[in-house]
Amino acid sequence: MAIHSAPPAGGPAGLVAEASDALAALTETLWAARAPRELVETMEALERLRSQVHGLQARVVAEVEARGTARTELHWGSTADWVTHLCGLRRGEGRRFVERSRQLVHEQTATLAALDAGVVSPTQAEVVVAAVQDLPGNRRLRRRAETHLLEQAGSLDATDLTKVGRHLVHVVDPDRADRRDEAALAAQERAAHQQRFLTIVDDGAGGVRLKGRGSVEDAAVLRAALLPLTRPEPAPTPAEVGEDDEPAARATDPRDHGARMWDALVRVGQHALDTDLPPDGHGARPSVVVTLSYDDLAAAAGTATTADGLRLPADSVRRWACDAGLIPVVLGRGGEILDVGRGCRLVTRPLWTALVVRDGGCAFPGCHRPPIMCHAHHIRHWCDGGGTSLDNLVMLCGHHHRVIHHTPWQVALSRADGRPEFTPPPRRGHDSPPAPVRHRPRLE
Repeated sequence: MAIHSAPPAGGPAGLVAEASDALAALTETLWAARAPRELVETMEALERLRSQVHGLQARVVAEVEARGTARTELHWGSTADWVTHLCGLRRGEGRRFVERSRQLVHEQTATLAALDAGVVSPTQAEVVVAAVQDLPGNRRLRRRAETHLLEQAGSLDATDLTKVGRHLVHVVDPDRADRRDEAALAAQERAAHQQRFLTIVDDGAGGVRLKGRGSVEDAAVLRAALLPLTRPEPAPTPAEVGEDDEPAARATDPRDHGARMWDALVRVGQHALDTDLPPDGHGARPSVVVTLSYDDLAAAAGTATTADGLRLPADSVRRWACDAGLIPVVLGRGGEILDVGRGCRLVTRPLWTALVVRDGGCAFPGCHRPPIMCHAHHIRHWCDGGGTSLDNLVMLCGHHHRVIHHTPWQVALSRADGRPEFTPPPRRGHDSPPAPVRHRPRLE
């Protein structure tokens, strides 16, 4: 929870505070008594101010990122984590905000100037930056594209401006295919490798969605591994096919190419688990850990939850249990973790499994590193009499493990539900103590 108090007088923060106080006085305005023209003019002025504030935020965030202030002074894992917490953003938005700020300040200064002048909205600026960043790295080409989009922004909303951005290459560089050479292609390949990523997120409809980007070389490796596994399944034998089935149905694999590619990817992942290819963690090969309540286990009904938050129907768990490396963790009716063994100085496999189920990865606010990258930290050190038990452990990645040991950040387990809570260092010039921050809310 953020702590709000008056910033120091003078300097940029003081000027912003004065502007904030001036705007706060307008909240008492009786808008119903204002003339229509006043309402319109006020809205236009607010939009200009919103653009200017966005430009100022970009400058400040870019400087915080360049200095590493969020890490060195505030002890956050990254500037993105700090911005996400400070601004109350969704996961991933903080990282995108930091990157866009850097691009505005150091690369697309014309768009930043347009924000300062209030002639483009923050959303339009986001569209311009994203469209230009998708172009080849030629500076002259990007400047022409940025100028063209800013001219169009005066008469288009963000949706139509996005459409223009998609076809930007044909407008600003129609002969690019003729001018592309081997050096430019190599530069693009290096850029694609540097910007590689892969995410697996819940789609909100009972499944997951994969999104990623990589180089052509990466694609060649993936295709070489997956394509041999995408051949259509053999046609069923006559004994497996009913007499009423159509001949075409008996001879054709019902899966399309996309479904076969997905199945191939899952087979490659399962093969890696079965052959111990991934790195070991805490004395055990990687396995799928699922959590079931005692009542659901007894009734063979309900849903289970994996260590990283995915929900599975009970019949899927029963099917997996036949031949997969699956570890069940049984919860009591109050949500307590049952039967994970007794403590010693080193964390045992059952205790590590319980810690994975509770914390799901690094528990530090804003950090999303998975369990394989984490350590089990004793909240009360073993040398000081702390035991190796679930009520004295928290999962932390290497970076945040060092933060807890060597900075004023503190961690404790909530008395209400036993989940980790972190207390930031006291803020300079603030009398009130900082409030505890929690990484993952408990969802009932």
